[in-house]
Formats: sequence, C-alpha cells, structure tokens
Amino acid sequence: MSDREPVIIDGITGDVETMPPQKGKRYRCELDTVQDVKREMAKVYRECRSNMIDAQTGTKLTWILGEIKKTIVDNELEQRIEALEQQAVKK
Repeated sequence: MSDREPVIIDGITGDVETMPPQKGKRYRCELDTVQDVKREMAKVYRECRSNMIDAQTGTKLTWILGEIKKTIVDNELEQRIEALEQQAVKK
C-alpha cells in the first residue's frame, strides 16, 4: 500500500483496503439555473450527434439533467409562492 493511494478503513474490523482507482477526471459544470442545464443538455446532444458518446449514455445524462431542471423550477416556484403568501399576510 502506497501513501499516495486513497484507502478505506472498515469500521468494524479496522482493516485498511486500497480504494479502486477513479474511472476518469471529475467533470464539473455549472448547473444552478435552467439556462445552465439547457446549455449542458445541448452539449450532450452535440456529443451524441458527433459520436463522442453513445446514444444510450446521452439519453441517461439528458434524463438526469431534466430531473435537475425540474428541481430548479420547483424550487423557484416554491420561493415565488412563499413571497406572494408573505405579501398577502402583510396586507
């Protein structure tokens, strides 16, 4: 075991095991707004069209992005409703 390899320690036995290597570099992108998600969906679409990723992977990624978009929209609607309710209480 090298000092540079990530390890995991079993909480029951105390055994130390080397973690498997990561598959690739971690991908980062902004997904805070619907516009961000739209941009990422378009990127996935272009990568599928260019055969950079297979359609099955593209479909999965697009579905996940769609769920993220729904969550963003739900959160925005919830905040707007709360603001309207607070205004109604003040009047």
